[in-house]
Amino acid sequence: MDQRAQISAEYVLLLGIIFVIVLFMAVALTNENEQNSVATAAQLGASNATAYIIFTNTSQSPVKVTYVNMTNGNTVPSNITIVIHFSRSVTNQQQIILSSINNSIAAAGYKNTTISGNSVVVHTNTGSGSAFNNYTITLS
Repeated sequence: MDQRAQISAEYVLLLGIIFVIVLFMAVALTNENEQNSVATAAQLGASNATAYIIFTNTSQSPVKVTYVNMTNGNTVPSNITIVIHFSRSVTNQQQIILSSINNSIAAAGYKNTTISGNSVVVHTNTGSGSAFNNYTITLS
């Protein structure tokens, strides 16, 4: 074997290793991006609903989203729970807020969303039809 064939084989092997690393990183980043996108859409929907409630009923005391707590789904598919916390109790306005969260998540491109009792359930999929992640969004 001459010197040129050896260099070509090493080059192809190096490119193959780089391709595998990039492929694994893409899968991990896609999952993280999806989780961040759903959590952000849920927070935005809750913030919009609380603003709507305060603007339409001036006798209400102000309320804001204080933070969003999300379980870490490391495996794919994962069952991820997102809990949205408020500065005061929103029990009386819960259905309005859940509806706004549902609409916000649907606007973000996740069409398989439903309001189930006191939570919003989101099923994302990969395009092959299998579930990618299952989110349950509740209010606190």
